[in-house]
Amino acid sequence: MTAQAKSKLPILAGVVLVCEVLVLYFAGLMGIGLRPAFISMGVYIGLLTATALLLIAAAVLLPRRRFQNRPGIMLGWIGQVAILALGIVSPGLIFVALVFGTMWGVGVYWGRRIDREAAAREA
Repeated sequence: MTAQAKSKLPILAGVVLVCEVLVLYFAGLMGIGLRPAFISMGVYIGLLTATALLLIAAAVLLPRRRFQNRPGIMLGWIGQVAILALGIVSPGLIFVALVFGTMWGVGVYWGRRIDREAAAREA
């Protein structure tokens, strides 16, 4: 195999992003029930939707081949920071950001490590 072999990164990191989008959906439902005082519900739902779309775009743009440069990883980190920032409106999202941010970092780390080790084994 060559450096064009499939990467394991989209499997490990992509699952985290897709699950995070589902959790954001439930956070939106939670926010509707709690009614944040200092932000309108439309703006809150709009911010959650924009963040979810960012995470979906990050999952789609993850590198598909080993050592390929695509913007998915950077978009994923931006999404993690956006969710942490949304914790100002809904404090429960701080916990979500910490848990999924850790899972995202671990998925990216292990995906890259598996790719490096597989390339070294094939060389």
